Parts: sequence; structure tokens; C-alpha cells
Amino acid sequence: MDPLSDPSRLSASSVVAEFRRILREGEGQPAGGGHAAGLLGELHSTNIAQWQFEDDGRTVGADDATVASAKRAIDRLNATRHRLIEAIDAGIDAAVSQVAAAPLATESPAMVFDRLSVLVIRIHHTERAAASRGSDTNSFARRLPVLRRHLAALEEALDGLLQDVRKGSRRFTPYQQLKLYAP
Repeated sequence: MDPLSDPSRLSASSVVAEFRRILREGEGQPAGGGHAAGLLGELHSTNIAQWQFEDDGRTVGADDATVASAKRAIDRLNATRHRLIEAIDAGIDAAVSQVAAAPLATESPAMVFDRLSVLVIRIHHTERAAASRGSDTNSFARRLPVLRRHLAALEEALDGLLQDVRKGSRRFTPYQQLKLYAP
């Protein structure tokens, strides 16, 4: 069984591999199917789109209309992102029986998956920037080992959290946005 198809068997490495595949192939349809895979693929695709709109809004010489349009798109994508994080956490929570007396984690699994997604995107763009410079001494190339260490550490921490939740030695509160918007 594909670990992405069962929220109770998710692993950081399988999700990171899928995030990389989506970036490499330029499409957000998850391989292997399953509800968890679909939500994670959609989350990653949303983060990829948000990254592009953030770049558009920061482009030197961008006019006010471009910046405003990018900001509105980012706001829509953020709402989608939060909905997906909530759905991913709800799926994990439903698939794993959490022990109420276990110590509480500071971050939910879906929040970590979101951070992993952004880090994979950052590494992807940094690798492209480093390659376009043609030198291993450029500042982008020097960032890559640090980014890769951060990714490995985050994967390890997420796998530890998921393992602890499965065995009942730690629990999490499913994320809920509950954002207030001015009328």
C-alpha cells in the first residue's frame, strides 16, 4: 500500500519525494492516489502558485495593479492553504487514535507538511538559481547545504511526531485557522 494513501502511514520522505516530483513534472496531480495524497498534492500546488505570485508582487518595476493583483491572489491561495492544512490534520486525527493524556506537540503534522512544501520549493528555486550562475562559489550554491540540512531535520522531526502520535506518546491539536477579517 502506498504510504501517501493512508494518513496513518504517512512519512516525511514519501511526501517530500512527491513534492519534488510535482515540481519536476510541473503538475500537481499526486501519484498513487488516495485522499491524503490528493490533499498534500493540492497543498503543494497551492504553495507553488503562491510562491510565483509573491515573486510577481516583488518584481522590480511592478506597477501598482500587478502588486495588488498578486496580493489578492496570495490572499485567495492562503485561504485555500489553511483549508487544506485543516483537512490534512483532520484526516490524520481521524485515522490515528490519539491518547488524550499524551504530551501535546507544539505544531500539528499538517503545519509541518506545509513547512516541508515551502522548503522543497525554496530548495528547487535555489538549485535553479545556483545552476544559472554556473559557479559553485555563488551565494545561491552556498545556501544549498544549509537548506538541505534544514529539510533533513524537518523530515526527521515530522517522522518522530507521526511515530509518537501513532504509538500514543504524543498528541496534536488539529489546526484551525479561525482568522478574523475586518468587515
